[in-house]
Amino acid sequence: MLKNLILLCWGICASFSLYAQETKITGFDQFFNLDEEHHYELELKNLNPSAQIWTAFYIVGVPKSAGMQTKADFTVMGDGLLSQVHPTNPTEVMSLMANDLPIRQNYSLKSFDDLASEIESQTGVNIQDPDVNGAANVRVYGRILDWIPEYNLQKPAVISFGITDAQDFDIKAAYVIVGEGEKTPQLMQLNIQEKADPEQVQQAFQETTRSSEFRLARFETKFLIFFVILAATIFLNWHRFRRG
Repeated sequence: MLKNLILLCWGICASFSLYAQETKITGFDQFFNLDEEHHYELELKNLNPSAQIWTAFYIVGVPKSAGMQTKADFTVMGDGLLSQVHPTNPTEVMSLMANDLPIRQNYSLKSFDDLASEIESQTGVNIQDPDVNGAANVRVYGRILDWIPEYNLQKPAVISFGITDAQDFDIKAAYVIVGEGEKTPQLMQLNIQEKADPEQVQQAFQETTRSSEFRLARFETKFLIFFVILAATIFLNWHRFRRG
């Protein structure tokens, strides 16, 4: 009886553990004070060829002027990866117009508590904050890209990126998160492409809340099933024990 209960509890706990592992992160790196003279890259090893691969970029910048043309282009290229949006073109160019990006007083990646905790626990890397020299007009940008591993890839895939055509816009930090599978609500909070109006903020909050409520309801249902099975097992084995 005791052995059966232990196996049952182990199986239920294992399923809870898998369920709790919400964001599957396979790689992470952070780069500071980016400039146009350098090329940055992140190697992706041991990719699952059938997995849904995504990369999330979180960028922190400080404009040096308030001009309408204050900008920097952030260019991303996949080697050994095909973009789900345009498979024939491996390059993605993001034009970061400073005035179109939100100002954040708390610009740290660590402000995304749940995601930051998952990054550090799964990769063993401590997230560092950029030095913005006390600037009050820090701008942030986030983008999530979906990739498909090339068929029969014989070498590690590489995500490379860099800054081009920078005009009075200092990129203080670029964080790259690589993962596979479901994109969770805490990950989607990094999808900060432009200033959001109040309606968009409210809609995003409602969607996140509904998703969290749904996950909580699923967890409670599984927990209830666990106790029902446990109670039934104890009841049946108790009666068998008394008869014996």
